[in-house]
Amino acid sequence: MSASQEKKARERAEREEKRLQQEKADRRAMTLYTVVGVVVVLAAIIMMVWSSGVIQRGMTAVEVGGEKFNAGDLQYYFSGAYNRQRDSYGMFPFNTTVSLKDQVYDQETGQSWHDYLVDQAVHSLAADTALAKRAASEGYTLSEAAQQELDEYTTQLKNSRLVNGDQFIRANYGPYMSFDQLLGLVQREITASDYADAQADKIDHPKADYDAYYSEHSNELDTLTFSLFAFQARANATDADGNPVQLTPEATAAALEESKAEQSALAQELLDKLSGGADPSALEEEYGDDLISTIQSRSAMGSTVSQYTYGDWLLDAARRPGDAELIESDTGSACYYYVVLFEGRELDKTPTANIRHILVGAELDSGADQPTQAQYDAAYQEAQDLLDEWKAGQATEDSFAALATEHSADTGSAQNGGLMESVSATAGYVQTFTDWALDPSRRPGDTGIVQNTGSSTKGWHIMYYVGENDPIWEQVAAAQLRNQDLEALDAQALEGMSVSTGTGVKFLTTP
Repeated sequence: MSASQEKKARERAEREEKRLQQEKADRRAMTLYTVVGVVVVLAAIIMMVWSSGVIQRGMTAVEVGGEKFNAGDLQYYFSGAYNRQRDSYGMFPFNTTVSLKDQVYDQETGQSWHDYLVDQAVHSLAADTALAKRAASEGYTLSEAAQQELDEYTTQLKNSRLVNGDQFIRANYGPYMSFDQLLGLVQREITASDYADAQADKIDHPKADYDAYYSEHSNELDTLTFSLFAFQARANATDADGNPVQLTPEATAAALEESKAEQSALAQELLDKLSGGADPSALEEEYGDDLISTIQSRSAMGSTVSQYTYGDWLLDAARRPGDAELIESDTGSACYYYVVLFEGRELDKTPTANIRHILVGAELDSGADQPTQAQYDAAYQEAQDLLDEWKAGQATEDSFAALATEHSADTGSAQNGGLMESVSATAGYVQTFTDWALDPSRRPGDTGIVQNTGSSTKGWHIMYYVGENDPIWEQVAAAQLRNQDLEALDAQALEGMSVSTGTGVKFLTTP
């Protein structure tokens, strides 16, 4: 073979080798592209499935006695626990601009609000599950009231769904809740609650249980009587003519200290006179211009008194009638001096009263805060006409309730036929109202008309005496004993049932 032929042969061989290598490279690239394409498609599918919530709904958040619940189930109870905390405080007990996971509920243990509410939700779900199972095993049938509650909720939810679809459900119970699931949870909760109430109704606590509860909670249940004189020290930021002036921080601090010295001296002076036997009413008149508030012989339950700065002093077991004390409360920008006179303490066993009433408001002239006598007289005549109308009819409690619903200016009680339960001397009603309701000569069916000059709507109350009720302390004790009974029923139903949480807890929607 000539040299030129050998050269051409080598070139052909090299070209063939390159072609083969390129084919291998192309095959590897095709395989890689195929794998990457499959991964991308799978990722897209997974993202679609994840966004749909199918995966999360399939994950167990809580398991109770072998029954599994997902994040939507737990969300229902978590939302309930959250709302109860919010409502019981009258405001949010937590910062709504910060995650609950970053807010401490228990300073001692460091537990967050999120974890606390999860614990509450898990317990409620588990207890309802256990109670509902027990009710089913006993063939328990819902009470009429519970069945009506369930029917009404079902109707409202269906109507809401017709208008808004499932937006209401998702907005309140998160993205993993379905319509049927929510109905099932509500039915379970109502069944468990109704069953537990029925069992608790069978428990009759003897007098010894009430006595034991009182001995442990006497500071909350006793009624204390006391008088109070309050002085206030603060920096005076006005000139001699009463016009506001700007003070430097140093001047403000100096003015506050000067006011403290003056007010504390006045408070000490009043205390000395009070301790020396001076009449509280005379002292109120003497120091009236210096006092910011005063209370004469007020009666209040210990649970109310304990909220005040001077509560601990009044509730001290060493207190005796006639004891007096000066108690200081410094808020930084102001300082308060309370002179407190302890007058007595007792367990008030006076029965309370249940009444119905119709409030007839007197008209007011524009800008006036008090009716004229003529306006009071006109309202009285209207009240008398309504009472006469009632007497001319069936003259029953039901007919009085119907009249109250139609005519009472007290819109709150009017919705319930004017019913006011457990009226007591410390309940804070207008004195004429309280005196009539608690008159010991009162008998069921008694009626009357009393004037109201002390509330925002002034006029006349048409009164109807329903009957006597238990003393406040017994009602409080009964409510707490029942709570203990319900907690015991929860524990009994859960006995022997395992409760655990799973990865589905992570999908709770938290504020």
